[in-house]
Amino acid sequence: MESCSYHELMSIFNNKRMALLSKKGIFKYITYGIGEIILVVIGILIAVSINNKNQERAAQKKLRSYLQVYQQDLQQDTLVVGQVLRYVDDRKEFFKLFLSDTVSAKTYQENRQGYGLILSYSPFELQQKGINLLENYVNDNEVEQDTLISSILANHRIFNNLLNETNQRIGDDIDNNMLYLKENQPWIADLLMGKLTNPDMISYFTSDYYRARLAVHSTLVYGNLEPLLKQIQSTNTETLGLLEKRLNKK
Repeated sequence: MESCSYHELMSIFNNKRMALLSKKGIFKYITYGIGEIILVVIGILIAVSINNKNQERAAQKKLRSYLQVYQQDLQQDTLVVGQVLRYVDDRKEFFKLFLSDTVSAKTYQENRQGYGLILSYSPFELQQKGINLLENYVNDNEVEQDTLISSILANHRIFNNLLNETNQRIGDDIDNNMLYLKENQPWIADLLMGKLTNPDMISYFTSDYYRARLAVHSTLVYGNLEPLLKQIQSTNTETLGLLEKRLNKK
């Protein structure tokens, strides 16, 4: 026997109802009335279920697109962190050289990079577009616990705060060093223009006072920034692998 549609079932109930009413079969009429109610309720439940599934599919599609945006951001961050790590590593030997007890005027003449070690830095910020989309998604949707998204949000929050604080401290140190030279060393103009023959300049850069400033800056870069960047890089690599698995899952 072929299955009937919802409208066909309602038509059958209506016909039965009229027949029962004509025969004054009140009890049977009530029975069919209850049947009608049950049928309507079932129809509503089916419609709600279909609507919920459609909404869930739409939410999952949106989440997937947000994860793809975050994946692109993470790839960009990973590239930039790698570049900064190489920049920091290239300068490491110069810090060691100019912090040594054997540093002299000749050392600076042969390695002019030493003059700018505590006066320059290239800070960067983590990408924010993808993480903002994910945060808004979590706030706007009552979703089950998703360990990947929770991990992404927590890691970004921690690393972003630490990176901003570290960049701020390094930037403040550079500003302080530049302000000191501006207010106390007349040869600062020669230094900025690359004229490095002033004897007073050489005397300052070979002094214990300058070495102390250099040591502080070295600690900020190699004691704070470099380990943080390496941890960010490691976490990014792990997260990218997890994202790849999630986005490739059918």
